[in-house]
Amino acid sequence: MSEQITFKLQHPGTCTGMFWRTDPRPGQTPVSQLGGADWPRNGSLLHGYVHTLPDMKWLQVTKWRPVGTAVWIVGQGLWMPFEQGGLLLHEVPTPE
Repeated sequence: MSEQITFKLQHPGTCTGMFWRTDPRPGQTPVSQLGGADWPRNGSLLHGYVHTLPDMKWLQVTKWRPVGTAVWIVGQGLWMPFEQGGLLLHEVPTPE
């Protein structure tokens, strides 16, 4: 699997955030979603693995930080599409 990358969630329209999605890969055994009791609002940081599927890119979230907090929440079974009505996930530059 590739390296994990951090993204900032920012809906391009009027939505204040996005609901978690389940694994979009065909034929995958469903995994219970953990660590995502709340849905990420605009400005939240999502960290995980990028998957490029035939329909679009998805982020398999391994941890996320709600906007306005310094605490990272470990996630399992949490997925976010890169686009919905425009670009949702914006890569956060890694400090050198």
